Amino acid sequence: MAGAALVVPLYGRRFWLVFAASFALNLSVSLFVMLPAFVMHLGGNAAMIGAVIAAGGVAALAVRPLNGVAIDRFGSRRVAVVFLILDAIAIALYPGLRALRWPLFAVRVIHGAIDGTARVALFALVYELLPAGRQGEAMATFTLCSMIPAAIGPILGEEIIDRLGFGWFFGAAAILCLIGAAIAARAQAGDCGAHAAARPARNKAGLLALLRDPALTPLWAITLLWSAALAARTFVIPCAYQHAIARVGWYFMLYCGVAVVLRIFAAGLIDRVGLARILAPMLLVTALGLVLLTWTGRPGMLYLAALAGGVGHAYFYPALCAQVIGHTPEDQMGRSSTIFNSLLDVGGMAAPYGLGLMADAAGYPPMFVLASLIALASAAYYWARIERN
Repeated sequence: MAGAALVVPLYGRRFWLVFAASFALNLSVSLFVMLPAFVMHLGGNAAMIGAVIAAGGVAALAVRPLNGVAIDRFGSRRVAVVFLILDAIAIALYPGLRALRWPLFAVRVIHGAIDGTARVALFALVYELLPAGRQGEAMATFTLCSMIPAAIGPILGEEIIDRLGFGWFFGAAAILCLIGAAIAARAQAGDCGAHAAARPARNKAGLLALLRDPALTPLWAITLLWSAALAARTFVIPCAYQHAIARVGWYFMLYCGVAVVLRIFAAGLIDRVGLARILAPMLLVTALGLVLLTWTGRPGMLYLAALAGGVGHAYFYPALCAQVIGHTPEDQMGRSSTIFNSLLDVGGMAAPYGLGLMADAAGYPPMFVLASLIALASAAYYWARIERN
């Protein structure tokens, strides 16, 4: 119709290609929720599980400064494709491991460095594709590519291990990375869908300057604390096995299933409440989900913990991502993605080892209480910051 306004779709083709590539990678990552079972299969305890998980985080963090350089020089799409292929090769090294010795840590370090780089590159690709004014809703949609895999990955991993063994388990994870690489290769630059640049451009700053940006500092802080608190979920599997719960995958299915349903049918709540205002309450709900894990073994408590955790995750993570994106100048997206993922890795690196040592010394319930207190502290900190402003 002449004179009619052009209707621009909320998401373009490139958005959905990045979504699909991220889905494949995240499903591979979600299978690795069962990595503690592999460590236990080799004879490891809670401290060893934490050390192995932490090794991957250390490696991802160590190469993080190079991620931004690689993305700036070669482009996020090319880096994503190359490192997804390398990710598959790294995963293929696991089946040859037979003991709790240095090769296990070497493989974990290689895998962590490569996997972390692939995640940063895909996240940087998404930064430029969010529609202005609806970042919260768009991130709620995009993060389904991590929550749906997180819901089905642990159960799928349990079934593969139970029926076919760890060799097929690692093979499936490697194939998913190759599928992600094939999809990411089709996400050519230039198709940005409904994206509208609304962020101010500034002279490019170094990582340290961006880390100190007053608008981003409180977001960096709660990113670190939230990832440290959430690291306690690494020990849901050994804790449940200790209580003779054979199928732990249902905890992850319920946790992520709740998050998926809320993001599909109630994603608009994030923008209605406000990106800043919703973060602290969802951290409180996350803390509730963690403290409920102290009663694992009592009827229904594990699944009640999953429900609370799923609600908190459903709204906190997309709101956090949208806040980070909204406060990042458009010409500094690669650096911002590097910092954001680095902080997630710091929490995922240090917390599992420390929490594992605590679990060995005092048991799982005190460890889950500590994780809950970390989430409460992050909520109090952030609430104080936004009230002050």
